[in-house]
Amino acid sequence: MKSSRKVPFIFVFCLANIFMLTSFTGKYSKEKKTNLFEYGSVMTSEDNLKNLFKNFPIFIENGKDIDFISYRFVGTIRDKKDAKKYVQKNFDDLIPIGWLMSYPDKNGHLKETSYVRLDIQPIRETKSELKKMAKTISEEYIHPGDEVYMVSYVFNLQKHVHYIFINPTTKKVLLKGNIFGIEIPSSHFENIESRKNKP
Repeated sequence: MKSSRKVPFIFVFCLANIFMLTSFTGKYSKEKKTNLFEYGSVMTSEDNLKNLFKNFPIFIENGKDIDFISYRFVGTIRDKKDAKKYVQKNFDDLIPIGWLMSYPDKNGHLKETSYVRLDIQPIRETKSELKKMAKTISEEYIHPGDEVYMVSYVFNLQKHVHYIFINPTTKKVLLKGNIFGIEIPSSHFENIESRKNKP
């Protein structure tokens, strides 16, 4: 997608985010980034979920289109077969969303246009490609001992669940294969916070 000189517009389909967030502009690749799980204090694994529920409606322009219902700890990963079970459930309940993003450039131009929002798009990957993606994630990126949390949410008046994987030592959420795991330039969070604090 084309980008302006001052404010890059970035579209990332959720499946493209399974392995890495593709950088469509040089500026984006150099930007310091964070995510909806880490923005805030993270002392425990559960803090990641608290941050997601708190941050989503604030920092995603149309974040209220998704209603987060609850989350709960499911258990820990025993082996690759166990990991594949949860990953496959995520792929079986995959919603067709992408992300549309605009944020200020390093000079702070056009701050009022900073936004990140959901965008409905068809899933372009074939069943075979999705199967390979699920296999790669479960075999290469999830490890025995990783914690599993189940997030329940409503989108388009339909209830869904998504499994989140967290390293018990680092408390880091696995972003690959995570539909909420988009990396967002820190400038966007700063921009929204500054707007909130204006009288």
